[in-house]
Amino acid sequence: MALLQIGEVFGHDTALAASRHKQNLHHCPFRENECAKGNKRNPLGICSLTDGSTGTVVCPVRFLENQTMFRDAARIAFGQGAECVAVPEVRVLEVLRDGRRKKIGKVDYLLAKILDGEAVDFAALEVQAVYISGESIRPAFEHYLATGQLSDASRRRPDFRSSAQKRLMPQLALKVPIFRRWGKRFFVATDSTFFAELPQMRPQTSGNAEVTWLAYRFERQLHGGYLMQPPQVVHSLWDDVETALREGKAPEKSELLAQLTATARTLRRFTT
Repeated sequence: MALLQIGEVFGHDTALAASRHKQNLHHCPFRENECAKGNKRNPLGICSLTDGSTGTVVCPVRFLENQTMFRDAARIAFGQGAECVAVPEVRVLEVLRDGRRKKIGKVDYLLAKILDGEAVDFAALEVQAVYISGESIRPAFEHYLATGQLSDASRRRPDFRSSAQKRLMPQLALKVPIFRRWGKRFFVATDSTFFAELPQMRPQTSGNAEVTWLAYRFERQLHGGYLMQPPQVVHSLWDDVETALREGKAPEKSELLAQLTATARTLRRFTT
């Protein structure tokens, strides 16, 4: 993917100069509070990168726009008209350390179906933004805040591979098997550009799904600003996800033996 420009800062389109006075307030319109990305006192308030028409999300809070993803996932999990809540950062694993029980395995959100004031069903929702490769983008961010202008240094390349294999995959490997064993839904929300970079997985019917992807397109509007569009919904099996996101493909044994044979001719041999 080509280099992308900073698209949104503190929720505002960087192409709209009129919004600059709001950006310095450090207010995040998606969490309806102060931005806390990286540093509460001096946050790195970049929400997305852009090619000029589509946003590539670099902050998971960006997915909270209008609580849309909660409703989308809960509607699939529990049906139309269900009363639900989204509970953030719930730990679902327990380990024994130094004689004490400690909870680990934090799920971004648990969606709970509420009936007569009690939780009667639940589903998991993980949110994955993309990481940025290369040198720090903070100087370019600070330059934009000071001048209202985007410099060439603000262009970055999203690191989809690292985000998927080193960030997302370990999280899914830890948590999906738990919900799979319980027979509960597991959702992953990401943006359309990230999802397009993932290896293809065999689509399943909703009833067979063990991992359901919600791939959102963040589309720039005619008069500026980015809006979250209805998601592409893809149902998949955990085994397919695990295979698709595994780093690299193992060679055939014969290929590896041929490689070892060729290399062995150049090395000193030893006897056991």
